[in-house]
Amino acid sequence: IHPSPSSTTHHPPFTQHHHRIPPTMIQRVAVAVGVSNQRSLAWHSALALLRGNEFDHVIVTYQSERFERSVGKLVEEQNAAFRKSMESTCSFHSNSNSNSTGSASAGASVTAKRLSSLQLDVTKEDEVQSLFEERLPSLLSSTSNSNNGHEFELNAIVHSVAYAPPSAMKSSPHTLPLLHTDLESFEIAHSVSSYSLITLAKHALPLLSCQTQTGIQTGTQTQNHTLNHTRSPSITTMTYLGSTRPVPNYNIMGSAKASLEATVRGLAYELSPPPHSIRINAISPGPVHTLAARGIKDFGTLKHQVDERSLLKRGVTVQEVGDVVAFVAGG
Repeated sequence: IHPSPSSTTHHPPFTQHHHRIPPTMIQRVAVAVGVSNQRSLAWHSALALLRGNEFDHVIVTYQSERFERSVGKLVEEQNAAFRKSMESTCSFHSNSNSNSTGSASAGASVTAKRLSSLQLDVTKEDEVQSLFEERLPSLLSSTSNSNNGHEFELNAIVHSVAYAPPSAMKSSPHTLPLLHTDLESFEIAHSVSSYSLITLAKHALPLLSCQTQTGIQTGTQTQNHTLNHTRSPSITTMTYLGSTRPVPNYNIMGSAKASLEATVRGLAYELSPPPHSIRINAISPGPVHTLAARGIKDFGTLKHQVDERSLLKRGVTVQEVGDVVAFVAGG
């Protein structure tokens, strides 16, 4: 990602982009995997997806009960902002309609943006399977009643998950950390950071592909819909330069990210052609202060060096990364 001066503008809390849609229109849904706190790239990806008009509902996932309360609070606060904005929008349209006759938008519904959260440990395949076969459809079914019975279709998966055991990320001037990586650490790093993308793609595939027919069924009566075939669903993940170049203290994560990128190419080769037509991409944002970055020794020094080499003398922000994800994922 190459930041531009104009991209330094901070985005205000979401108080806009509610739009009127016909009652039979399918709402677009995305899943952002890997939220731990407000600094998470997955979180800012979710916000950016909702910032535009392409997505109506984003489900963020967190790894375990450890993050349930903090992520739930983030979601609750953001949904409160959405509701407040919707009330203002409804009031505006009500006043506009009262001053006009035969409004063309009469009878249309105003749809609020929405966030939800679900627990997901990507290393447990049964959890991934239940997410897409049971919990996600159930959640969307329960929310369809409050959205005038609209059907949903899953259009985007954002994979922002990476991990290596702390023992594998330790470095010192007199050690060879990659050379002394044990097999268990190697397998964990590759399983969490790379294989999890395959697991997500495999179990999300029926929902991502079904949009070419009827969209996700949410318990409402099936209706015939004219879908926009110029759009295709997407899977987007996060990588790093350490996949292709040796980076001090990045250790086993370099090979894990190289594995991830090879997985992206392979999945794109298999899933991009019809009938799936799924776009699969990896974004390499550079060093960003996140929870995962804390596991890299001397990360502050690494980021400072990257900032100094940038023509803008700064690195990218989490908001900018989210905007790029939204651009790539939205199609």
